[in-house]
Amino acid sequence: MPTTNRPRGGGRNRLSDMAARYVREAIIAGRLREGEHLRPEQLADELGISVTPAREALLAVEGEGFVEMVPRRGFVVAPLEPADVMDVFISQALICGELAARAALRLDQAQLAELELLQEEIVAAVAAGDTDTVRSANHRFHRTINVAAGARKMLWLLTITLRYTPASTYSETAGWLSAACTDHGPVLEALRRRDADAARSSMADHMRHLGELLAEHVATGGPASAARTPIGNAPGAETGGRPDRTS
Repeated sequence: MPTTNRPRGGGRNRLSDMAARYVREAIIAGRLREGEHLRPEQLADELGISVTPAREALLAVEGEGFVEMVPRRGFVVAPLEPADVMDVFISQALICGELAARAALRLDQAQLAELELLQEEIVAAVAAGDTDTVRSANHRFHRTINVAAGARKMLWLLTITLRYTPASTYSETAGWLSAACTDHGPVLEALRRRDADAARSSMADHMRHLGELLAEHVATGGPASAARTPIGNAPGAETGGRPDRTS
């Protein structure tokens, strides 16, 4: 197997990636709100990392549109509208629909059997309120379909959009768990029949449904009991936007 030189700073990159996920999740969940001031020093202190990866994380999420750099204020949480969320999931619907259509013609019997077992695991976990198992099994369910499609560039594009679906989405977004039970049925049936058009349509419907649920979550400000993230409550932090919304 060919080897490559590992780039220096890999550990720091992992820390900045972790910090970026933390900020994205806090914004989408409503723990950080539009207009709040984010200080690299306080993010670093909250996560137990140095200031450099914390600043790199904020620069990364600025490039993704989650925060803005405002003169004399530094990093500020950017507006996140329900329409923004829907746009992301419309994109996911197009990509995932095409992946499912291709997978319908490529999945072997062993992979179809694995999908059946994963769906049974999801249904049982939803009934038991086991969010971690639902998240894990759901990830494997979709990954099996997506990888079977054999479209690496589409997978790369899909990965970018997944930044809008942090782990907490499963437990904090009303209806998200049950959607994995109800929406997967038509997808599985289409895959069993090797019906590419039906697989594309049912998977696209599933992704749009998830987008509608998350957009509603964003529109209503997330769970009423959500604790505010400490970095958003720093001394001197300012809050902008309407008080009845989160972003």
